[in-house]
Amino acid sequence: MRIAHIIMVHKSPDQLLRLINRLQHPNFDFYIHLDQKVDIEDFEGLRGLQQVYFVQNRVKCNWGGWSFTRAILGSMKEVLETNIKYDFLNLISGQDYPIYTSDEIYKFFSKKNRQKLHSSSWY
Repeated sequence: MRIAHIIMVHKSPDQLLRLINRLQHPNFDFYIHLDQKVDIEDFEGLRGLQQVYFVQNRVKCNWGGWSFTRAILGSMKEVLETNIKYDFLNLISGQDYPIYTSDEIYKFFSKKNRQKLHSSSWY
């Protein structure tokens, strides 16, 4: 089972690095949508990390505006166009921080995936 974490980011590259390090797992990939208003050079240090990809079609996001929805949908489209089979796409903010370990998160999604395979209603 493979999971793509789409992370919507507009600031704090060090905080984003801590988030990615906390979520590291062999079956997790990270897709970073960086608000187009932000200088990408501040985040260049993340480019070399394994399983971390930057969304190419960046959108200038306005809080509470339709542009943020466009950024999410565009990010999802890019992930799906990679042709990597993901069982789940997980949308989070760069300001989120998990209270569970990456293994616990993986087990949660694995359980949901098994339920999904055996039932039409799994939520």
